[in-house]
Amino acid sequence: MSAKPRIMVVFNQKGGIGKTTTSVNLAVCLAELGRKVVLIDLDAQSNASTSVGLTAPAATGAYQLLRGEVDVSHASRATPYPNLRLIAGSDDLSWADVEIAVKPEPQYVLERALESTPADVDVVVIDCPPAFGILSVNAAVAADVVILPVVPAPLALDGLHKAWWNIQRVRTHFNRTLETMGILFTMTEDSDVMHRITDAVTASFGGRVLPVRVPRDMKVVEAAARDLPLVILDPESPAAKAYAHLADFVESHMLEPRGPSAARSPATGEVPDEEEEELPPVRQSPPMEPGPVPGPNWDEQLAETVDILPEVSDLRWKIGVGIMLILLGGCVGYALGRWMYMPI
Repeated sequence: MSAKPRIMVVFNQKGGIGKTTTSVNLAVCLAELGRKVVLIDLDAQSNASTSVGLTAPAATGAYQLLRGEVDVSHASRATPYPNLRLIAGSDDLSWADVEIAVKPEPQYVLERALESTPADVDVVVIDCPPAFGILSVNAAVAADVVILPVVPAPLALDGLHKAWWNIQRVRTHFNRTLETMGILFTMTEDSDVMHRITDAVTASFGGRVLPVRVPRDMKVVEAAARDLPLVILDPESPAAKAYAHLADFVESHMLEPRGPSAARSPATGEVPDEEEEELPPVRQSPPMEPGPVPGPNWDEQLAETVDILPEVSDLRWKIGVGIMLILLGGCVGYALGRWMYMPI
């Protein structure tokens, strides 16, 4: 077992795309697979906290951890699920952006705080707020893996490029050891529009698209209403099976290998049969390997997929020409008016 836990960050700048659902169900599934997991809720709305059993505001949690008042052991609390502990969110996180920003090197606050993580913890799953503020920056700086849930909707590709750009900037300046960014399709449907969008995203990001698609499922709404992880409420629902499949992929491709032991089903704890039916994707496609480890050429890869803003000098030249044309048009109009209406 590694002394340093694997830091997995679930992030997107857009809300309502399954970010918290992914964080909670991934954490619960990994815990059921035998991993020691700490779930950190960095969102002031604290939906991840209530989803794993928090019924009252936490006296200590993510806010106190960021302020340096407690270490990971004292900030975390037990949950109803074996192997899973929670560092809860709270309303105080709304002020964390301001308070952290005035600290020396504010982007490293969470990374330093996580140095106190107990040695028996395998995985830290961080649910980020739906904005790229100082909390999300701290999570990305501390991350080993970033998972970006994205709904294949018409504006998804543009939003995904922006999120990719921000994560890339963090990696370039603050976290050169960030290894993997995986794109997870959520709320998918079997429609031509969604197929075209998923194809466009796959064409842009290739192997960084995870080989799991989480279908749209009303059981997700019911689980949120009951403050339960979906994989606990209805482990046989299509979305729950997809999250179990995601956990299996993370376990085998993104975590340190363990000694031989039987993997358990997140729902029942039973050893799955070797002939268990494979989860069908929304549209059958060949499995994809995990994305390559980013190297020094990340900047070049990003430039190929993100439109760079024009240089300032180009903008000044265009603005100058526009002003000259406006003035010229005004002068010509004035001269024509004087000529046409001047008394003879």
